[in-house]
Amino acid sequence: MTERRNRRTDTTERRSAMRLAGLVIVVILASCATAEPPGDRVEAIEQVMNRYEENGLFSGTVLVAEGGEVLFEGAFGYADREWMVPNTVDTRFRIASLSKRFTMVLALQLYDEGVLKLDGTIREYLPDYAGPGGDRITVGQLLTHSSGIVSENAVRDLDDIERHTWTKEKLRRHIEGYDLQFEPGQRSGYSNFGYFLLGLILEEASGQSYAELLEERICEPAGMTGTILDLNRPIIERRASGYHYDPELGVINAPYLDMSFVFGAGHLLSTVRDLFLWDKALREGLLASPELMESVFSFDAQRERLGSSRHEEDVFRGGGSINGFLCSTHSYTQDDRFVAVLSNVKDLSEDHLPSTFTVARNLAAILYGVSYELPDPLKKAE
Repeated sequence: MTERRNRRTDTTERRSAMRLAGLVIVVILASCATAEPPGDRVEAIEQVMNRYEENGLFSGTVLVAEGGEVLFEGAFGYADREWMVPNTVDTRFRIASLSKRFTMVLALQLYDEGVLKLDGTIREYLPDYAGPGGDRITVGQLLTHSSGIVSENAVRDLDDIERHTWTKEKLRRHIEGYDLQFEPGQRSGYSNFGYFLLGLILEEASGQSYAELLEERICEPAGMTGTILDLNRPIIERRASGYHYDPELGVINAPYLDMSFVFGAGHLLSTVRDLFLWDKALREGLLASPELMESVFSFDAQRERLGSSRHEEDVFRGGGSINGFLCSTHSYTQDDRFVAVLSNVKDLSEDHLPSTFTVARNLAAILYGVSYELPDPLKKAE
């Protein structure tokens, strides 16, 4: 690992920069519950997950933790349906936009050490960047999706171009060809391409590859052994295949996505156990200064309503969606409770299979001892 520089001591600047990293999402849980949890929460979680699997509603892995200890972890459905290979708790899933959280923490680590400036511009770190706004879009704006860099919904022929293999230089030049969607800092606009540029900036500022940064700064200190970059060509142990649910055809293979297209934004594989260790390391301040990580968790702390009891808790939630995969994590910051759900079957219509958020919502309700939803059988197309 490169030698770390002395940390900055300008408290005012640090607090201002921390506020840029507040990516907490408002979550309101629906309350159409039909069951009361029994005394044994683990039994209730297992009962609900078995019902999801028996009704053909879920394929993936889940983990529920409390007080830094795992209460329940389980695997359901198949990692490879053509060979009927079951999922296990060690199966690696694409975690889609949860990858951005890792990119964000790496950026904050480098900021904390004085290696990276949140008010530094793209061109300051990537001098050859020729896109509009390169001399005024800041690292902080990339982090908080306020840069104006184009979002995927404005990309022409997205289904075709995401199948190509992209070198970092080629994809950077492609991004440079788009106009800004708005003036940097004026509003928010979700941008995977912004996080791609952030990944390049991390490598340039640190002198290390993203893979090296991930391993040395996050995985090793947190004890995570299942989180790696997802590359299409290498053989990767315990990697799940991704599927889509079609109401006419049932479960089908997901369309191909070359993972070079989502570098920095959605390019990681992980497991539910690793996501638990990640959450635990953040809470314990193992990945950066406790003050910095506290700001990530507590900035504009949001409330999540649990079940029909209207019980509310502070939550730091993450989620992601990518070809063939969905994921959701719920970190309850005051009670040290955590739920992770990873799935390798994605319902494009969102009308038939429950989302990973819905599954996590049920498990969280059980965890807090309030009413929860029992899943109904899979709806068949008429």
